[in-house]
Amino acid sequence: MEQTVFGEEFEKKDTTVEEIKKTEKVKKPKKKTRTGKNKTADKLREIPISEFFEKNRHILGFDNPAHSLITSVKEGVDNSLDACEQGGILPEIIVKINKIEGEELKISIEDNGPGIIEKEIPNVFGRLLYGSRFGSGKQSRGQQGIGISAAIMYGQLTTGRSAEVISKVRDEECATKITMKLDIRKNRGIVDSALTKKIVWRDENKIDEFGVLEEKMSGTKIEFALKGKYREGRPSVFEYIRSTAIVNPHATVIFYDPSGKKTEFERISDEKPEVPKTSMKPHPKGVELGQLMRMAHETSSSRVGEFLKNDFSSLGKRSIENILEKSNIDSIVRPGDLSRGEAKNILQTFQETSLRGPASDTLIPIGEKLIKLGLKNVLEEIRPEFYTAPVSRKPSVFAGTPFIVEVGMVYGGNIPKDQSVKILRFANRVPLLYQAGGCAITKAIQNVNWRQYGLEQRGGRGTPNGPVVILVHVASTNIPFTSEAKEAIANIPEIDKEIKLALRSNAKLLKRHLRKQKKREKLSEKFELVQKVLPAMAEKTSALLGMPVPNLDKVVAEIMDVVLIEEEIKKERNQVSVEIKVTNYRKRSANFKMRIGVPNYEVEEAMPRPGKRDGRYIIWSVGLPSTETSEYRFKIELKDSKEYEGIEIWTEKIDSKYVIGGETWTGAPIDN
Repeated sequence: MEQTVFGEEFEKKDTTVEEIKKTEKVKKPKKKTRTGKNKTADKLREIPISEFFEKNRHILGFDNPAHSLITSVKEGVDNSLDACEQGGILPEIIVKINKIEGEELKISIEDNGPGIIEKEIPNVFGRLLYGSRFGSGKQSRGQQGIGISAAIMYGQLTTGRSAEVISKVRDEECATKITMKLDIRKNRGIVDSALTKKIVWRDENKIDEFGVLEEKMSGTKIEFALKGKYREGRPSVFEYIRSTAIVNPHATVIFYDPSGKKTEFERISDEKPEVPKTSMKPHPKGVELGQLMRMAHETSSSRVGEFLKNDFSSLGKRSIENILEKSNIDSIVRPGDLSRGEAKNILQTFQETSLRGPASDTLIPIGEKLIKLGLKNVLEEIRPEFYTAPVSRKPSVFAGTPFIVEVGMVYGGNIPKDQSVKILRFANRVPLLYQAGGCAITKAIQNVNWRQYGLEQRGGRGTPNGPVVILVHVASTNIPFTSEAKEAIANIPEIDKEIKLALRSNAKLLKRHLRKQKKREKLSEKFELVQKVLPAMAEKTSALLGMPVPNLDKVVAEIMDVVLIEEEIKKERNQVSVEIKVTNYRKRSANFKMRIGVPNYEVEEAMPRPGKRDGRYIIWSVGLPSTETSEYRFKIELKDSKEYEGIEIWTEKIDSKYVIGGETWTGAPIDN
């Protein structure tokens, strides 16, 4: 019997394969000499993402101790805000920074969010890219799933210390406390099981009727050490916390600096932000040719008409029919059979066709009302004289991705007049503190001609000078950051255009205010002159003629045509008495509302009795015939713990150009 096994021929009856194996003479191959190329190939291996970022941590914003501290706090707070909003909870966040030794600092970030179940804690805090929101089609602060894990990785790298996490889910009786490190080689969290335990978690900011700290219902607290440097000024942790409070007025944020100083930014709105919906479909206007061809080959739709309907947003039946007709393509063609030329025709038709904008439910802007409230609440110490009505643009699109631009401005008060305007940059409600020069927001501001809006700007380009704060917020399902550090927005033409349009719209309101301000200043000078000159002339003329001095009110009204509001303040020990005199120097009756408030204080003993109260404001309805005067009085009791900053006088239902001594009501309360 002839049988071939393992490449050898044998002529042997009843020989089993096992026997053949035993008798087979194995020839060892000659040993090959390894070339340099082969040796290099042997050393190649897949590098875990965590190991890559450990060696390139500057990419994530951990390039120096000061920047690393800010980045770590930012990532932790962003996670807390996102978690609370996803859980439908008004955020209460506590941030603490304590000194340990040398340059080592301990960061503690605590929230009242929904909490994390025990088995997921090492994944959330110990794995980079775990639960990444990148490409999810959903607006969120975090996009890459790198942030907080990278912060813990940096802390472990620079101090060798473990991180500690406490978390409680509402349904659980006790909180879980674990100690963990990050395994760089395997990109996973390692829990020290010996230190894991269940605890009763008390809320240090809430005390029950018996004086005992209440048990925390739910939330997460992360503590870790790092090599960092705390500093004041800009950029700083405090600036990040303060800026976060501006665009998150629904959150309470408490901050303790390394000296133990406590700063609390109280919630000023109970309006919870809506949770944005997920949209994986790109908008036709922003799709590139290669992207369109890839989508056509990957789609599950069997016909090109179905492909356009199922894989893109904002396309209705009629729009699809028009696009295919103009592109000269039959709707039954298989998407995968589209040629490059046909795909190019579809793309060109996308641009030429009027389509609906991106679905607004995938984006949740801050909104005009909350931007004004946030600015008013946080920037109160600079006491601005004017807040523009913030602008929220309609959704637009770049590369198939929807986005919204919002702008608000503040003018005057204690803002320096001879310095560059202050720019507050935000992306998905997150402050951007670094890389300002390379950010699309900064470049858009610099390329607007601010001189035509009343601000100083050399050559009509560059950052303008003046007592102005400009807030710009970009919300998107995928912010195009210039790097993984998420510090600057890439200069995308579509985004640049929308920012400039929003800026110009807001700047027109500022220009209008500056014109009124100049007119009021001229009126004040004119009024002061009339009050001095006319009485002096009347007295001298009356003395020469031997007649009584006439009443000049009607003459002044003919000349001035304004309502004058004057205040007289008397301070005695712990009490301030205020008298306000309103005189109508107009040719007709003046009917308006006068709103009075004192920052940090309640108004007491107001006479005559105010029409109503609005928070800490009192409101009087003023009705004055021509040349008549009315008086209003009130008191406040001073307290050592609260600084007295003077009174605020606002007017409603009267044009500010006819008022001297009061400002038009902006609609934002001083505090609640």
